[in-house]
Amino acid sequence: MLEFLPVFVLTLLLFVVLVGLIGFGRAPTYRPQREEVRALIAGVLDRTTSADAWGMFIGLPILHDPPLEEIRRRCVEIHEGLDGEPAASEGINGYLYDRSGRERLAEVLAQLDELIRHTPVYRSF
Repeated sequence: MLEFLPVFVLTLLLFVVLVGLIGFGRAPTYRPQREEVRALIAGVLDRTTSADAWGMFIGLPILHDPPLEEIRRRCVEIHEGLDGEPAASEGINGYLYDRSGRERLAEVLAQLDELIRHTPVYRSF
């Protein structure tokens, strides 16, 4: 009986902490900003974006910014070949895509630059 009480109290404390963390914690979300996506796409063009980061970008939908989701979908179309063109082939010398894939991606980057230029500026005072 003497060992039961400390084990019970410790288990109850851990259970309460676990329930508190689950109840008040936030679910992880993928919410990239337009500038972050621009750096990611530019990194594909200059060999600084990793394959893992690019795979996460094209694999996860962007629900908080519909125009940015449209940019992501264009990148998926280039990657998968859904835009009437063949899928972008793997590049050489550290590039994720071949030359034609990078050229199509450069067009998407220009569209994203235009989108960023027309983004309204919000300031909180």
